[in-house]
Amino acid sequence: MKLISVNLPEAYIKVLELLVSEGKFPNRSEAIRVAIRDLIKTEYLIEESVKRNISPASIEQQIEHEIQDKILV
Repeated sequence: MKLISVNLPEAYIKVLELLVSEGKFPNRSEAIRVAIRDLIKTEYLIEESVKRNISPASIEQQIEHEIQDKILV
């Protein structure tokens, strides 16, 4: 994994800390990783469905496999 620096509004950080304190994530970094993963998945899903002219639901499983394959490499 690589370390990156990101500037976030204080309100975002407070919500991240709340999610961690509620036990939904082990730490802020993991919450941010999940958010970015979901953003990438969603944006890719939309782009691919438009490119392929098919419904997003029909390629969601394929995209999930592609993401997992890339994560596990």
